[in-house]
Order: sequence, then C-alpha cells, then structure tokens
Amino acid sequence: MAGVASPMLRRNVAEGLRFLMGLAVGGLVAGLVLAIPAYLVGSAVGQLVPEEGRVAALVALAVLFGTLDLLDRTPHIWRQVPQRLVRTLPAGTLGTVWGIDLGLLFTTQKTTSLIWLATAGVVFVAPGSAPLVLVGMALTVTLLVTLWSLTRKAAEIEERSDRVWVTRVRRVSGAAMLLLAVVLAVAAVSP
Repeated sequence: MAGVASPMLRRNVAEGLRFLMGLAVGGLVAGLVLAIPAYLVGSAVGQLVPEEGRVAALVALAVLFGTLDLLDRTPHIWRQVPQRLVRTLPAGTLGTVWGIDLGLLFTTQKTTSLIWLATAGVVFVAPGSAPLVLVGMALTVTLLVTLWSLTRKAAEIEERSDRVWVTRVRRVSGAAMLLLAVVLAVAAVSP
C-alpha cells in the first residue's frame, strides 16, 4: 500500500489525497460489512456456549495465535489487491477498493495475528461491540497505512529490512497474546 500511496503523493498530491480518502471510506464500509456477521455469529455463540467456554476458547486462541506469531507463522491469506488495478482505476476508486480489501481484515496478508484475536474476542465475549470494534480496527489499519505512506521511510523500504521489522513485530505480538492468555485464564479462575 505504501508502495502506491507514497509515490502517488509525490507525483500528484491531489491524486494521492483522493487515494487516501478512498482508502478511509473503503475501510469504513468494510468494517460495517464485517460487523454484521460478527454480531450475528457472536450472538448465536453467546446463546449456545456458556461464558466460561467462550473465555476458554479465547484463551486457547490467544495461545495458538501468540505461538504462531512467535514462530513467525502468522496465518493469513497469501494475496494482495491486484497491482493491475493501480494502472486501471482512478485514484479515489483505487483507494476505496484497497480500503475495502484492507478493512475486511481477512483478504490480505497480515503482519501479526492480533486482528484475528481481536475479532475472536468480539465474537466470543462482546458481540454487541462488533460495529464499534471492527469499524475501529478497519479505520485504524487504514489510518496507519495512510500515516506510513506520508513518511519518507515508506519510499525507502528494502525487502530485507522490511522482513526483519516484520519478524520483530510478530515476536512482540506473540508475547503480548501469550501474556493476555495468562491474564484471561487467571481472571477466569479467580473468584
């Protein structure tokens, strides 16, 4: 994404801003679209599974995702928005398509499993918060991409240093999820 927005902003500021605005709109739309099934599934799970079981499932997922991130094996779909769209769509439309793709949270590569765990937390523990949390996550992702696109570093990404950064971020993410698993487990068994 930064590989598109940053050069676009340098080449034509108005075009770059249209792209970034489209990115935000797409993220908002995607978050709302994702919130509906998350709420419905979460409500059904809440009716069928007692709270202790839902919290235990969330702890298990935190351990699983934390371990996978520590092992640098974050689960994700190995695809990105097709690059041909960069040449065929106007900037605002391209940003919207990219924003929807990023905002759906499931359709592109992921750096860490935090998104998976947060989505599971909404479904298992707080389905009523789905619109707020999922729209917030989608907008946060698009905002972070936007901010990164505005930095000089975005234009200077080297594959090797980018990979080192991803590994470090995954390790921090994995440790945080394992810590969260411990906190949730202790809270669940405490009177």
